[in-house]
Amino acid sequence: MELNVLTLCYLIASVTFILGLKMLSNPASARKGNLVAAAGMTIAILGTIFLYEEDGQKLGNYGWIFGGLLIGGIVGTWLQKK
Repeated sequence: MELNVLTLCYLIASVTFILGLKMLSNPASARKGNLVAAAGMTIAILGTIFLYEEDGQKLGNYGWIFGGLLIGGIVGTWLQKK
């Protein structure tokens, strides 16, 4: 069942990512397109972290994963403002 949910997450994420990229072609909808694409990528990342299994084992190491996401987000935000 989880594999079907993960596949559905990937399908939704890919559709929203493609729609977001299409919206980036028009300056009036570019900001909304960026948010739509970001939401799609968030769905894909969270689906992979929480639903992916290999040989019956989940990913684990959630502290490292979310720590890396947090550090990357802080550094990216800092560089963007700089």
